[in-house]
Order: sequence, then structure tokens, then C-alpha cells
Amino acid sequence: MSAEAELARIGQALLEPGAPALLRCPALEKPAYPGRVFVAARHDVASAILCDTARFSLRHYDDLLEQVLPGTRYLVGENDAKRQVRLRLLHAAQGWLDAQRGANAGDVPPNLAPAFRNWIGAMAREEAERVLDRLTRRAHGAAPINFVREYAFLIAWRIARRIIGVPAPHRVPLPVRLVAALRNISRPGPWLRLQGEQGASLTMLLMLQPLFGHVFGTVTTSPGWMQWLSRQMAQPSLAAIDRAFDLPGVAPAHSLLAALAAVEPQFAEVADYRLQARSLIFELTGAMVLIVGKSLAEIAGFAASAQGAEAGLDWITLVTHLSARDHGWARRDAAVNEALRLVGGSRLMRTVRHDGTWRAISLAAQDRVVVLTDAASRDPAAFADPGRFAPDPARPYITSGPLEGPHVCYGRGMAWTIMAEAIAATAGRIVPAPDARLTNFAGLPDDLPFTALYQ
Repeated sequence: MSAEAELARIGQALLEPGAPALLRCPALEKPAYPGRVFVAARHDVASAILCDTARFSLRHYDDLLEQVLPGTRYLVGENDAKRQVRLRLLHAAQGWLDAQRGANAGDVPPNLAPAFRNWIGAMAREEAERVLDRLTRRAHGAAPINFVREYAFLIAWRIARRIIGVPAPHRVPLPVRLVAALRNISRPGPWLRLQGEQGASLTMLLMLQPLFGHVFGTVTTSPGWMQWLSRQMAQPSLAAIDRAFDLPGVAPAHSLLAALAAVEPQFAEVADYRLQARSLIFELTGAMVLIVGKSLAEIAGFAASAQGAEAGLDWITLVTHLSARDHGWARRDAAVNEALRLVGGSRLMRTVRHDGTWRAISLAAQDRVVVLTDAASRDPAAFADPGRFAPDPARPYITSGPLEGPHVCYGRGMAWTIMAEAIAATAGRIVPAPDARLTNFAGLPDDLPFTALYQ
């Protein structure tokens, strides 16, 4: 049995009545790593682990980044002094953006303020309409639209460019060219080309994917080839950010890069300001281009499938729900999270800080815990009829990690807004082709045929 199959088996076993909080998974352990590997799958257990930063550390994310990009850090990491600096930078930049737009966050976090989300939403609708106009003109009497490459990832890239402000690298790295060539040779249908905006989105996506796999897909240690590939792919992205910082006036006026350049004088005491700001931009660009695009594609693939129809989540139902403006952000967020819950597939890692007993399980420092958020999101103890689409703001969603505590995802409001608007914009424009099926390549969604509708 493969390690993945064993992980899935343990996940199911943990949801059985009377199961322990954690089960060990020796199949994921490696001689090079001194700790053991445990698995968590129940919703209450997953939530407790993700919120208990005193016992369960995120330091391993920092260590994995340090292996390939020394000095670079994510907010998804240890809550140390440097992370607090990055949060201060982000809040100051957000405040500058709000002032430029004459907006006020009120009593909610600025990244979740209705005015900010409405601004992001308007931008997402504008980009979606532009892409759809081009697609529907081109698709008349032609081949189906590739929803993944020509819509989901392209919109994610275009919005990331506007919100964050970083252009594509000047040169396409050789590994990106090789991966694109391998995909084109091995897959049927039109070739993916590395020119224009679609080429820029594909380039950025392929440059960031190995690093995300290395950091967030590694349970204990990653192979040397992945570390090498992550380094080769990610370094040009950092160089592009450095060039953008040298010419901040070229970035969109209301972008994070422009904001971070504007507030730099407020942080004279931060000697490595550029490094910390670059880390923020690098992380948010990767999250928006990769995670938002991937999530959009996977939601569409599920909603176009027989499994989606069985769950009550067909494409038209989802589009109709997200197109209802009177629903408000809470209900629209619930619909996006419910779709993500049913699509599943995510997991998070934590490292045990010190020896001790937790929920009757004896743990040692350096043990790792794999938190199966997809299994936790289908736990019948937390979700009535867990296989059915039933959006409800009161549901205890953890699809984007914890919704409370110090490691709440800062960009979740932006991501939920973009996904909701991108899906809603397709109403009356494009729909899944008959028998549409999502295909993957190199661990990422690759193709999902849609057809254009004509009045």
C-alpha cells in the first residue's frame, strides 16, 4: 500500500466512532527525520491542533523555506518577531491603500472590511468580463474553452498583477520551458504557449508550484531534486520583485507593492525592510496565482461532474447562488467554502514543540502531525449530511486553515471574493461542455472544457 493510500485509510479510520484523536502513520516517516508522523482527521481535533500554537509549531515551514531561499519567510510560519514585523508592514500598507481610496475599515480587520472587499470584487468582475469577452468572441464556432488555463489561472494572474503589483519575470526560466514542453508533448489538444498574458500566468504558476510543494507538501523531508527545482524556479520571481521595488511607480497605483514602497519611511528601525516586504509580496503573489487559480479550477471540475450533481452542487446552482448580490458576503463566503469543503484535498502540517501527552496520545518533540482538513470537513460529527452542498455561515469551516487564532489566513477575504466574482461572472456566458472532465498535469489542474453561450 502506498503512503497516500495508507494516509487515506487512516483518515477514514479516525472518523469512526470511538477512534483516538491521532493515529501514527509509519509509511510517511523517513530515517533522515528523527520524529514520528501522526495523522489527525476529526473536525474537533483538527481545529484544536491548528489553534494550539503553544503545543504545535509552524517552524518547519520556516525551515523548509530556509533550505532553498535563505531569509525568505511566509506569514504561514512561526509567530516570531520577524513575522510580527511583516504583519505591521502589511497593516500599514493596507491602511495606506484605504486612505488612497478614501475607505474606512471600521470595526473589522481591514482585509475583511466591506469597502475593501467591494473594491476587490469590482476589480475581479472587471477582469472576468474582459477575459470572457475575449473567450466568447474567439470560441464562436471553434474548439471548447479551456476553463483552467484560459479563465481560472489567467484571472488569478491578472488580479494578482493589479492587487499586488509584480510583473512577470523578464526571462522564462529553462525549467519552466522544459515543463511546458513536456506537457505539450504528452497532452492532446492545443499547445500551451509562453507568450502574452497567458504565457505570463503559466510562467508564474510553474515557477511557484515546486516551492509550494516543497513547503506545504513535505511531511518530514523533501528530496534533493525538489529542493533544487524549487530554488531554480523561485529565484527569478524574487528577482522580479526586487526590480519592481526599484521602480515602484511602474506598479499599479493602488497595489500592495506601491503601498509598501510608500510606507517604508515609517519603518526606519527595520534594517531588512526590503527583505520582509519582499517576503510578503512573494507569499501573496504565490497564494493568489496558484491557490486561487487552482481552487477555481477544482470547484468548476467538481460542479461539472456527476459527483457534484449527486452532492447538489452543479455549475448552474453554484453560479446562481453566487450571482445573488442580496446574499451579502457572509452567505457568499459560505457558498465558496462549502464548495471547497466538498472538493477537499488539502492538508496542513504541524510539529510538536515538546514531549507530553495530548488527548491521551504520547507525543515527543519533533513529531509531525498531518492535519487532513478535507477529512475534517466531511466529519459527520460536525457536518450534517456531509456529502451535500448546504452553505451556511454558521458551519465551522476550516477549508482555508483556522478561522481564528494568530494564523488566520490574511488573504482569505481576497481569495473568497475573487472566486465568488469569477464564478458569478460566467452566468449566461460559458458553461461546462457535455461530459466535461477535469484533467491534471504535474499535480495541477490542466484542462476542463467549457462552451460559450450565445444570445
